[in-house]
Amino acid sequence: MPETSRQHLRADAARNLRRIVEAAHVVFSRGDPNVSMEEIAAEAGVGIATLYRRFPSKEDLVRAVLDQRFTDLITPALKCAEQEPDLRKAVLLALEAGVSCAAQEQIALSVASNVGALTMDLAWRFFEPVSKLIRRGQEAGVFRADLVPEDTPRLVLMLVGTLPSFEPGSDGWRRYLELLVDGLAPGGTTSRLPSAAPVRDHCPKF
Repeated sequence: MPETSRQHLRADAARNLRRIVEAAHVVFSRGDPNVSMEEIAAEAGVGIATLYRRFPSKEDLVRAVLDQRFTDLITPALKCAEQEPDLRKAVLLALEAGVSCAAQEQIALSVASNVGALTMDLAWRFFEPVSKLIRRGQEAGVFRADLVPEDTPRLVLMLVGTLPSFEPGSDGWRRYLELLVDGLAPGGTTSRLPSAAPVRDHCPKF
């Protein structure tokens, strides 16, 4: 097969893959966590055999949706945060992106949790760069010195845990984001925090 033909096939395959992932996101966004693979195939305009050839299980497809949303919504914010000289603002930007994404994608996260696709290895893609920002803030004296990497996932989960208490579309969680980031500052701390327990590998629930 000529190289131009192979390139055309690869481009078509990439477009089909993206179309399926976007269709899955659209279907999940309608609010039903129990959508079928057939519904997603119909939305994408592909046959069910094509969908299963690309994604053998619903877990694979949901994971691809979350990966794409991470790339679209969180990765750019993390890059901006890394370049932000004000380290309090940098951490705020990063956490804001993560919680905002979780708020927008609650149905997809619920589906992912139900099928076992919401694993800690995906979450660490966010936790690790946030921990690095906090460590830079500690070195600059912006954040308290007794924070440890194990604190980051729990701080994020605390914020995400507020989401069910708000109406869909509400940004009320921003109040608690500001309160949490203010709590990282060294001013007013009179005693050292208790030791942090290791973070257990688990499947978060939404």
